[in-house]
Amino acid sequence: MQENPQKVTGDTPKDDEALSGGRLQVGTLVDGRYEVLGHIGSGGMGEVYKVLDRETQTLFALKMISPQLAERKILAKRLEHEAHAARTLVHGNIVSVYDVGSSADGAPYLIMDYVEGDGLDVLLKAESCLSQARALPIFMQIAEALVHAQQKSIVHRDLKPSNILMTKTPEGNDMVKIVDFGIAKISDQDSADKTKLTQTGELLGTPLYMSPEQCTGEEIDGRSDIYSFGCIMHEMLSGKSPFAAENSVKVILRHLNEDAAPLPNNVGISADMKEVIARCLEKHRDNRYKTTVDLHIDLERISDGRPIRPHERKVKSKPKDAGKSKTPVLVGLMIGLLGVAVGATYLFFSFTAPKPAATTPGGFHRPEQYLEKTLTQWSNEIEKSPDDPELFLNRGTLHAMRDERTNAIDDFTQALNLKPNYLQALSSRSFEYMNIAQYDKALADANKLIALVPDSPEGYAKRGMIYESCEMFGEAVTDWNRAIAKEPNEAYYYYGLSMDLLRLAKYDEVERALKKAIDIAGDNNGTYSANLGLCYTFQQKYPQAAEYLKFDPANQNVRGVEWAQAAYYFMCVGKMDDAASALKELMTRETFPARSHRMAGEFYRCAGQYEKAMQELSASTSLEEYPPGYRQRAITFVNLGQLRSALTDLNKSLQLNPRSSTTATWLARVENKLGKKKEAEQHLAQAFSVKVVAPISYVNRATIKLENGDAKAALTDADTAVKQDPWLKEGYEVRAEIRKKLGDAAGADADAAQAKKLISHLDI
Repeated sequence: MQENPQKVTGDTPKDDEALSGGRLQVGTLVDGRYEVLGHIGSGGMGEVYKVLDRETQTLFALKMISPQLAERKILAKRLEHEAHAARTLVHGNIVSVYDVGSSADGAPYLIMDYVEGDGLDVLLKAESCLSQARALPIFMQIAEALVHAQQKSIVHRDLKPSNILMTKTPEGNDMVKIVDFGIAKISDQDSADKTKLTQTGELLGTPLYMSPEQCTGEEIDGRSDIYSFGCIMHEMLSGKSPFAAENSVKVILRHLNEDAAPLPNNVGISADMKEVIARCLEKHRDNRYKTTVDLHIDLERISDGRPIRPHERKVKSKPKDAGKSKTPVLVGLMIGLLGVAVGATYLFFSFTAPKPAATTPGGFHRPEQYLEKTLTQWSNEIEKSPDDPELFLNRGTLHAMRDERTNAIDDFTQALNLKPNYLQALSSRSFEYMNIAQYDKALADANKLIALVPDSPEGYAKRGMIYESCEMFGEAVTDWNRAIAKEPNEAYYYYGLSMDLLRLAKYDEVERALKKAIDIAGDNNGTYSANLGLCYTFQQKYPQAAEYLKFDPANQNVRGVEWAQAAYYFMCVGKMDDAASALKELMTRETFPARSHRMAGEFYRCAGQYEKAMQELSASTSLEEYPPGYRQRAITFVNLGQLRSALTDLNKSLQLNPRSSTTATWLARVENKLGKKKEAEQHLAQAFSVKVVAPISYVNRATIKLENGDAKAALTDADTAVKQDPWLKEGYEVRAEIRKKLGDAAGADADAAQAKKLISHLDI
């Protein structure tokens, strides 16, 4: 056994001493860093411990293969696979994995969230079953996690109550964290690697919750998790697993051949809920929900009191092999059941709270027609005339109106294939590429538009919009002004200009631009007014803000995002009931669920309600990979002191938008705090190489300089931030710390007092 080279002070056992007895002792220092505080639980692969990271003073859970199993390379490979799968998944309803390594004697381990709570199986044992009212929010959180996993092409394969941890939000609401992706399948993983992870004849899963195709050893996909989820929902509402039997073989035969036991009547389970569960439990996978997104939508509809969508069974027959002799299958099962993985149920603690709660979107009213034709009718027209680019443009436009972005891009691309210089299709595709954060493609289309019609303002406006999304504020302002110079009476160009000026805290210019837009076009949908109201709110000019943010709920033209800005104003002036009503309007009106969650999360972040912010921002990132969403969640992690989680989100945000100077400075700030000085320097240099940066970037650089002992240089950056934006809360906070460090107690007190009067700016 290899000696641990790191000395441990006091009575702390070394790794080799602690491991020699099997289970790690309290006080053991694993890998010279993680101090064992207690044993949490056991599983088929090893043990789970509560540990303290001595470097960051953060609590984690450590999962380690038992020393006597460490030589079994297949288990080590599975642990590595779990780390890869779980690191791919960054979602508030999924336990995050942060590190993977090995102890002194080679036992592999991984480090993950410490979540305080019991498994769902413990809850069901205590309460037998749950009412639909209590179970539905839990269902929706599980569905949101599965949506995120399916978007990452990951199938859990062992979804069961003991792998669903239950904890509470500060408000006392149920909160879900799914654990143990140790046998998760990555759909596009190399087939040779999959063979290494699953031995011949081995079934991975737990019989009570395994899909029919999993029982027979077929290749599985996300619909297998949907079936397992259906088993869990059934059990939660009825108090008994739908396919329970005397032994595992009989359980699997029931999965293959028998329908689930009927859910009880007269206990408050709605007909729609029974139908949802029945769809999940269809024997043939083609008859289940196609995706977890479809399942989540129906659960949302039940939550909102709306009927679920119609569903057509596609296959009448039983699943493959279900009607054949069971003898070969049973032989395989008897062998395979020996290899069924049983995950550990253990206690964890986490600050993330992704439960939708009362702010679950209530009615996404996507338009059904464009130019008086539905999608089906446009498709019929295309069938008749497949060489007509205008038909593809029109169908794509309807897809775009419905926020079906990839479908819209496909149609605009087809229109351009038929008519390469089709300006309208080029402009529309550029906009949709921007919406899905494919900025290089969006810029390529915008540049081509400018090359084709250099005298038109449209190309410059489109490129200005993309630069704005990339957070290249100087370039965006230049292009918006070019568009205005070519067409000075287009209101939208002034609005676009104002968005960038607002990020740069040029409030007087924002006011002039938006008043010009309103003078030209009025403001039936409230977009221009809301931004002007937000500009006044940032400056605490609340009477002027109220004038532009008083929207009539009867006006259906006002979008959800405008109601989010109104909610922020109401929060700033202490009218929380009005803020709650405005948030409700946001969730009801917004046509794109990810956007509604993101705006609600940003509202809660500014309000300092970080648990609610995490729940909404996690819901947003599970539905859409959008750079600001990951950054906003990262900033919330920073406020909670969870720097490793913030690092993950900021890296993701910068990966999606490498041009963002704001994200780069936030990333540098977190890296510096975690001791990654070289990386922090590189990201700071990248951020300040652009024409113009937002005031918050100076705040972040000042924070880094202060941490590195250069208080005078930090003060210069803090002064710059406050000069650019005299209402930036974070600017005064960091300057107070700097002045305190420099011995200026009076200045520090004045800045701290000013910071308390201000509220973090809403990032729209």
